[in-house]
Amino acid sequence: MAHLIEMIEGSSVAPDVIDQVNTVAKGYKKNLVFLDSNHTHDHVLAELEAYAPLTSVGSYCVVWDTGIEDLPVDFCANRPWGKGNNPKTAVWEYLRRLDSDGQTAADGVPIKFEIDKNIQHKLLITAATDGYLKRIK
Repeated sequence: MAHLIEMIEGSSVAPDVIDQVNTVAKGYKKNLVFLDSNHTHDHVLAELEAYAPLTSVGSYCVVWDTGIEDLPVDFCANRPWGKGNNPKTAVWEYLRRLDSDGQTAADGVPIKFEIDKNIQHKLLITAATDGYLKRIK
């Protein structure tokens, strides 16, 4: 499946990388977004603001490693992320911002996501609790 992958190298929050991803995504009707990079709150929030709007209605923006919030406080002691500063806190903040400020998706429609807990409840183990964001509008 290597022929189906287009590599874009650089920081996921760098403006030139975001522009390249947006250009590629415009060529598709259905987009599924996976975010699994630097796990700090600010970085993941920046990724959500940049890439979640590319998600197609009915599809998902999946934010990985949200379970960091549920780990013991000292579990990530040697990392820049941990309890209170991680992908799950970024998801919660992003959804709060959508509710209060709104955002327009790449298709021009005001964007709305909901956490799809059905997926995480079907799985025995997941690294994305509260991280399965289904675009409903």
